[in-house]
Amino acid sequence: MRGIKKQFKLRFEPLNSEVAPLNPEVAPLNSEVAPLNSEVAPLNSEVEFLRLNYESLQMTNDK
Repeated sequence: MRGIKKQFKLRFEPLNSEVAPLNPEVAPLNSEVAPLNSEVAPLNSEVEFLRLNYESLQMTNDK
């Protein structure tokens, strides 16, 4: 298990120095994106419904 942790640290810790400076740029975007989640969430069920109908129609047409 220690070997895995060491590999993880060696692979990902250098990325922290690249990602950390981006946090101040990204943080303000969260407040812009968060309200959109409530708009997008209802669309997911509509899209799924349309996908299932499309697949059903395809199966009907294939017969």
